[in-house]
Amino acid sequence: MDGMGILQTLTAAQRELLTAHAHRRALGRGEVLLRAGEPSQAFFIVLRGILAASRDGELTVYREIGAGQAVGELAFFCRGEQSETVTALRDCEVLEISRLAYTHALEADPGLAAAFLGLVAARLHRKDARRERRPGGRRRAIAFVGGGHEPVPPAFFERLRSRLKHEGHVALDRAGIAERFGGRSLSDPVVIEWLDRIEDEAPIFYFGDDGLSDWTEFCLRQADEVVMVTSGDAPKAELSSVERLVEKLHPQSACRLVRLHRRRAGIVEGTAAWLARTPVFLHHHVSLQDNADIDALIRFLTGRAVGFVAGGGGGFGPAHVGVYRAFREQGATFDIFMGTSVGAAMLAGFAFLGEHDTLTAGTEEIFVKSRSFKRLTWPRYALLDHKAFDEALARVYGPETRVEDCWKPFFAIATNLSDNRMEVIRSGLLWQAVRASSAIPCVLPPFYTADGKMLVDGGVMDDAPLGPMQQIKAGPNLVVHFGRSAGQRFNVSYASLPGRGKLLAALLNPRGRLPRAPRLLSILFRTMLAHQRYDLPVTPHDLVLTPPAFAGANVMNFDRHMEVFEAAHAWAQREIETRLGHHDAATDAIFRRAASDQAPGQTPQMQAVA
Repeated sequence: MDGMGILQTLTAAQRELLTAHAHRRALGRGEVLLRAGEPSQAFFIVLRGILAASRDGELTVYREIGAGQAVGELAFFCRGEQSETVTALRDCEVLEISRLAYTHALEADPGLAAAFLGLVAARLHRKDARRERRPGGRRRAIAFVGGGHEPVPPAFFERLRSRLKHEGHVALDRAGIAERFGGRSLSDPVVIEWLDRIEDEAPIFYFGDDGLSDWTEFCLRQADEVVMVTSGDAPKAELSSVERLVEKLHPQSACRLVRLHRRRAGIVEGTAAWLARTPVFLHHHVSLQDNADIDALIRFLTGRAVGFVAGGGGGFGPAHVGVYRAFREQGATFDIFMGTSVGAAMLAGFAFLGEHDTLTAGTEEIFVKSRSFKRLTWPRYALLDHKAFDEALARVYGPETRVEDCWKPFFAIATNLSDNRMEVIRSGLLWQAVRASSAIPCVLPPFYTADGKMLVDGGVMDDAPLGPMQQIKAGPNLVVHFGRSAGQRFNVSYASLPGRGKLLAALLNPRGRLPRAPRLLSILFRTMLAHQRYDLPVTPHDLVLTPPAFAGANVMNFDRHMEVFEAAHAWAQREIETRLGHHDAATDAIFRRAASDQAPGQTPQMQAVA
């Protein structure tokens, strides 16, 4: 009932009666309608605009409440306190129904009670089916405005408009509104209602003016996400008038930054300065050499960005490179990368546009030539001497390369032992992010950050971080992890395990024999993953692959990494062929062969704009 609009369930006489006793109330963008914890004095029906309901009042994760829907009704009829804070996402108009107004309306028509009882029952029955919004998820309206003080090349907006039109999306600027509505004010209900109807069909992309104007401000007030497009290498310290308005109207979780570059490069410079000046939820590097980066940006904004999630596994890690190559050969393009442990080490290379050859060369340098996993030390801080590993990472990724400067978004997962939580590393030196994510407890020393956090291998907390990826963006994901053995039994006699003296004697005797039992590192890895569950939060468009155990692969040995890479590549080729042949929905989504990725058919409203 709530989804179709409570007013539509009433008779014309009942609607007239209710509106006669209720109070129409206008809300400006950002105005709070209800606060969590306050006693209920009224409930509201949205007449125009969008409200956001959240537990803590922060507009990071929230539920939308649109025209025709009620808000605050549960607390009102239960005579309780509000459970959520409700904020206007844009300029809104609501019908405020106080207790006195409801009582008078009910006296005139007792039948109203049944209608509102049905509303409450429907909400309680299905909990709440309103659409939840979160950072990186689908939006109703996205505004593009200039960031910084340097002008944005017109070619960007021309190219963006062309690609949006190609995919059937609605893009509006001042001229488009003037052409359709002539001299009508931007606040005219006819204009607002027309825009609201379009948003119900598909997202609208607003293009602001070059600077702050009435149209630019209107775009920012209508949008639930803002993309600030910047040009130039280094930003000026002071914010522009447009940026100050963005900061006033929108939380960081609803802002993105686009840095335009003349040419596509695996690694750029200076992104940290832009992000320190204008903090955003996610940033993107875009080149106008072709449409590839703009298409990727559109996928992010429309909830179709393709992610690659890679788990840990030591010497099994080169399998990630083999799987990646197989998907790339079939035409897949990945927009964002997130990895744990060795998965982070591999995906970091792809984030700065490396391919399988550069990744296999990097693996050889880090894990084989440097002998970084074979340098034992006095076990005061760890079993291995970490210096060789650190130096090899810095050589391969660059000693000053930052996560923010990788061409494609990259995140490394570590376990924060200071705060007992997962750490999603999305800034700082790239080699240090990989090092922290790969700090296998007791094997390598923890990585200590400048602010005192102790970080160890991400696999301790989440070895297949699909959930964290879904918190950052909507759309399909390829998840590659190596699982763990389940229900394995060991034919080991506990009494046969030698004590210190017999163990030392056996090790010194060339003919000495020791019982076949799991060794220290094997036990450690099993302990790390003991709590892991792989009932991942998979959607129909998430493809989870668990490569088989390849002959010769060993958790602590990378000497045969090329064999692992080649075996994984061949296995993934067969897997892709089989899944595509069976029209597997998740595989089709990775290759963007699903119907949702094709240019959508235009609705009448969209045709009117086009």
